[in-house]
Amino acid sequence: MSVNSPNRSFSILKYRLWTAISALCMVFVLIGCGPKWQLSPPAAPPPAVVADSGMVVAAHPLAAEAGIAVLKQGGNAVDAALAALFMLNVVEPHASGLGGGGFALVRTAAGDAKVVVYRERAPRDVDTSIYYNPLDSLRKLRGGGTAVCVPGAPAGWAELYSRWGTLPLGYLAGFAIRAADEGFPVDPTLARQIKDYYQLLSTDTLLAKVFLKDGLPYEVGDTLRQPLLANTLQMLAANGLGSFYRGPIAESVVEAAYRGGGSLSLEDLEFYRCDVVEPLSGKYKDYEVLTVPPPSGGGAALLETLQLYERVSAHYNPASRPAATHIMAQCLQQAYADADAFIADPDVTKFDPAGYFSGDRLAKAAQGINLKAKPAGRTPVSPPPVLGSRQSGNTTHLVVVDRWGNAVSLTQSINYFFGAGILAGSTGLLLNNQMADFSTPLDSVNLLGPRRRPRSNMTPLIVLKDGKPMLVIGTPGGGRIVAATAQLAVNILDFGMDISAAVDAPRFFPMREHLVLENRQAKKEMKALANFG
Repeated sequence: MSVNSPNRSFSILKYRLWTAISALCMVFVLIGCGPKWQLSPPAAPPPAVVADSGMVVAAHPLAAEAGIAVLKQGGNAVDAALAALFMLNVVEPHASGLGGGGFALVRTAAGDAKVVVYRERAPRDVDTSIYYNPLDSLRKLRGGGTAVCVPGAPAGWAELYSRWGTLPLGYLAGFAIRAADEGFPVDPTLARQIKDYYQLLSTDTLLAKVFLKDGLPYEVGDTLRQPLLANTLQMLAANGLGSFYRGPIAESVVEAAYRGGGSLSLEDLEFYRCDVVEPLSGKYKDYEVLTVPPPSGGGAALLETLQLYERVSAHYNPASRPAATHIMAQCLQQAYADADAFIADPDVTKFDPAGYFSGDRLAKAAQGINLKAKPAGRTPVSPPPVLGSRQSGNTTHLVVVDRWGNAVSLTQSINYFFGAGILAGSTGLLLNNQMADFSTPLDSVNLLGPRRRPRSNMTPLIVLKDGKPMLVIGTPGGGRIVAATAQLAVNILDFGMDISAAVDAPRFFPMREHLVLENRQAKKEMKALANFG
């Protein structure tokens, strides 16, 4: 069923649907050795944005404006998401785009939910031996052509459009094409990233031509034009997004990776397909949680965190924020350990949700999580065996809800800022360095291999109450994505915060034996957490 053909209208206000992207700005304060004063008193959060006929939340205002224009034109949530994604490739090229990949969680107004998995894949002829040289500091995983995986975004966007798109692709891409061709004002985030990566950009002629102005970083307010990217987007809009994988664009991508020492081939691009799968789903109290399955480890870790938290938090005063933080941090530790040990590309390491989230396994995983437990590493709790199983940086998030109640929660990335540091010839596209998301221990289930997909932390989330969406969220942030998303969900579902207050609340993140806090935490809460150990 097309997502713009629901049986009834939808009111965001009526069903209390909140949408948000959370910016992750962690400041390292370690419990036990942190400051004895509050460094940055928290200011009152801004009022929540409310709408009754649709909403687009993106990491750049021009992307949100493109999505809103599509909604006003009668497009649905997927149409608006695609327009915003095209625009993000122009205005936020250092973080995401067609040279990368991601996960899109779509729930239609009719109640159908699917995940489009467009995670990148390693090349078929990858030589794994070159990546684990102790003298190399793993540079080949992190930069240059050796770091490039097959981009999945074009296939993922094409799948979204073919399944649910209603407006002409040229119209959806048109906002971004104009911004790339005519230019847009550089915002503080992009200006800062260009300055931070000036050495990388200045030593590559193609990168310097696009991201430097007369050899110097762009300043805030300068106009940045990307005519090569505009031409590429125009070609894709005219010939279809699938044309990325063959012809001149594919040849430019392969040549750029090859020049950087990579093994990416034209056959790798032609082979690539995205997957359309069922969401990972489970219960949290009276809510139904929808998120993304492997090769994201983020969805499994989030769902395990919430279900462990529900089990353990029933035994203490839920109104105590320090106690809630201490318990949540331990739940996150356990969920991270389990995902790291057991989640990988499902083509290689089979995943059984029923076993992973079984009551017996969760009960075992919850052992030792209590108010008296000290921050420490946790032993992974094995799920039941699956017959036939084998074991071997920087992102953007987008939320769209339309007037009918169709919802999209989508996370994608090129991994580190500016990805592999490679511009694909005349395309204007930055290529990913997702090789860096494979694990380095040689006994890891997430080990690099031919055509494998690396595990991801991406965690798009939709929460339902009585069968209706009431929370649609996600966030960038790499390894902190799960922690931030879990805290947002609990702040809203348990503590009754509105979306603005939940996003603005100080965050925490477990890191080995430490609990990392933003320095906006109240002094009394820091003291209480220190008393927990």
